Amino acid sequence: MSAGAVTPPPRAVRPPRRDPPRPETAADESEAPALQPAPPAPPVALAIQTPGASAKADQSIRQLLTRAATDLRRLDYGRLDSDRRTQYDTAKSFMQQAEDALRARNVMFAGKLADKAATMAAALVR
Repeated sequence: MSAGAVTPPPRAVRPPRRDPPRPETAADESEAPALQPAPPAPPVALAIQTPGASAKADQSIRQLLTRAATDLRRLDYGRLDSDRRTQYDTAKSFMQQAEDALRARNVMFAGKLADKAATMAAALVR
C-alpha cells in the first residue's frame, strides 16, 4: 500500500436473506405440521336408556317438580319483595321448561331444570 492510497471502508455483513418457504418446496415434514388437516373429531357417545331407567328418571324429575311446586305454594306472592318475586318467577319458568323437556324426551335437560327449580323454591321458603 502506498501512502496516498485510500482503503475502502469495511463492508457491512448482511445476514442471508430468508424467503418464506413455498408450498411446493416445503416438503420437509418438520416445517409442514401446520399445513396438515386436523384429525377428525371422535364420535360422540350417546347415552342409551332402557325403558326402566327412563321411567325411573322421569319419576325422580317429577318428584323434584312436585317438591318445587309445594314449596312455591307455601309462599304468598303478593308479600314478596321484587328480588324474591323474580326468583319465584324464574323457578316457575324452570318448572315449565322441565315439563316441556320431559314431553320432548330430553330427560337430562329436564332433570337439570327441575333441580334448579327445586333448589330455588327451597331457598325462597327459608
